[in-house]
Amino acid sequence: MNQMQPIHHPLRTTLFAILLLAAAGSPATAEVTVPMPGPWGDYDETLDDPAEVDATEAFQRFRQQSMQGTSAVYRSLEQILRYNAPFAERLPKLADELASRAEEIETWFAQETPARDGEDGALPGAWQDPEFSEYKAAFRKATAELQRKVDAADDLEDEEFQLRATEVLNGVRHHCLACHDNYRRR
Repeated sequence: MNQMQPIHHPLRTTLFAILLLAAAGSPATAEVTVPMPGPWGDYDETLDDPAEVDATEAFQRFRQQSMQGTSAVYRSLEQILRYNAPFAERLPKLADELASRAEEIETWFAQETPARDGEDGALPGAWQDPEFSEYKAAFRKATAELQRKVDAADDLEDEEFQLRATEVLNGVRHHCLACHDNYRRR
């Protein structure tokens, strides 16, 4: 009686690898592994290959990272003012940072780099609509108002001050949301 031989392990592994690669497709950007020395030992960091990232993509990433950092500062202020995180002494530094970031908004949009079709990010209207400059100016004004309110406070832990400052912070958020509603694809 003839018995069939089982498929050899190397053949099975090769077929599995081919199917896996076909299903995964190719990454959008090639990656490189870079050794990163550090005080607690070396480790390998996987990064996008700089040779594969064009200047437009780098500019878009810069803008996105800058806006995410701005959001983080806003959220830190929100935790203190709205949710009573016990860091009121940090309010002046955070308000200064938010106002400083707002002053950088022109840099984020200095180059026309809208998101590609179907991707999240800035819409072409951000560069084409003359009203966009009004959104940026209103955002800067709102963050400066918050900064002034915090700087003028006698007691950063005073409940009445925090209520008034939260109202101003809500105004900052309003400008973010209004701009994103009109000039950002999600």
